[in-house]
Amino acid sequence: MAKIASSGSIRCHVSNRTREPIALCIDAVFASHSFTASCSDTSRCFACCCHGSGKLKCASAGVEVCFLTAPPACPLKPRSFSRSNRALCCRNGRATLKDGSTFAPFLNGCWTLAGGHGRVDPQQYMQVMERHAEAGFTTFDTADIYGPSERVLGAFRASWNAKHPDKPIEIFTKLVPNIFQQRPTKQSVEAAIERSCAALGMTTLDMVQLHWWDYSIPGMTDVGKWLAELKLAGKIKHVAVTNMDCNALQQLLDAGVPVVSNQVQFSLLDRRPLNGMVDLCAKHDIKLLTYGTLGGGLLTDRYVAAPSQGLLGAVRYPPIDLNTSSLKMYYSNVRYGGEKGWRDLLTTLRTIADSHGVTVAAVSLRWAMDAGKGLVFPIVGMRNDSHMQDNASAFALKLSANAHALITEALRACPGPSGDIYSNERA
Repeated sequence: MAKIASSGSIRCHVSNRTREPIALCIDAVFASHSFTASCSDTSRCFACCCHGSGKLKCASAGVEVCFLTAPPACPLKPRSFSRSNRALCCRNGRATLKDGSTFAPFLNGCWTLAGGHGRVDPQQYMQVMERHAEAGFTTFDTADIYGPSERVLGAFRASWNAKHPDKPIEIFTKLVPNIFQQRPTKQSVEAAIERSCAALGMTTLDMVQLHWWDYSIPGMTDVGKWLAELKLAGKIKHVAVTNMDCNALQQLLDAGVPVVSNQVQFSLLDRRPLNGMVDLCAKHDIKLLTYGTLGGGLLTDRYVAAPSQGLLGAVRYPPIDLNTSSLKMYYSNVRYGGEKGWRDLLTTLRTIADSHGVTVAAVSLRWAMDAGKGLVFPIVGMRNDSHMQDNASAFALKLSANAHALITEALRACPGPSGDIYSNERA
């Protein structure tokens, strides 16, 4: 991955096939030598750091490589590149809310703590959280119904702040009232916010996202207004929503609820936000925080496979183990076009990924961000730190018009669900 030219410059490739600016600060650690890296495109570059003895500036040439320069007489010996120690910091490319507050362009999803995703050790999970935050992925998404998630995040936040008092993290939680059991009151909403504050160890919540299970049950607008009052009282910084369709979001906006984001499912397999939600959010400067953008792994290299012929000439693919609740939910989107359409889409994504020297996951994430007109910020699962590389690659990746055309053609065989946000799930 590193070559020493006769002129003394070191050309560091993220991949030999990279053709787009991958603005990663690669873990370029050199033995006993001071060097400088310069950048001509800081707007697309992750904050850089160096674990060696020299100084390192922002590293991206704006083309296909990063250049690290050093005197030609110095016998540089680059050490191995460590995925876990790469500086994938994204502080230079943070997203901005209406009031100027910022958050990481890729959010860390903490739903694995809610159950249905296998055993999760909270202590190990906190270590994963720390690695994400150290890499610049400082925004965590949770909910009051995600089991112990808020308490685990609260413990992590306290530990993180003790070590890094000048580097705050952001925690976006949710209010998911059980409206089937009891209609929320102002007092019950205030109590729920207090419980989240206590669990997270915060006096003011960074964001509260309202979910409403059934629009036929009244009270949604009232709860939105009460959250707005709590914002004015200093208990909440930002009011947001999750899984709201266009009509519900418009109702809240008409009622004066200051919604800053809507969390929705959005991926190559579920394109419902393109049926009006993206345009509505663009009109009101509302961000779209998207879950399922990798389909629980269905839109990654894990499932790229060539078909084989079974008995009687039938096309067969390797079996899929739908071993988590997320995978079961996301695979329902595959059934609209069938397995072959999905597998063919993966083959197309793999071809595009190869041409850019990235992964299928990076292409999947970048497609959603492009289709969302600059409003889409994916929430990626955080069971481990394997996605940090994909997130960083997706952030810097530029898909060509031809790549988008190839994806559009492949999507003809993957229609996905129709209708508005969460419409099928509410039916």
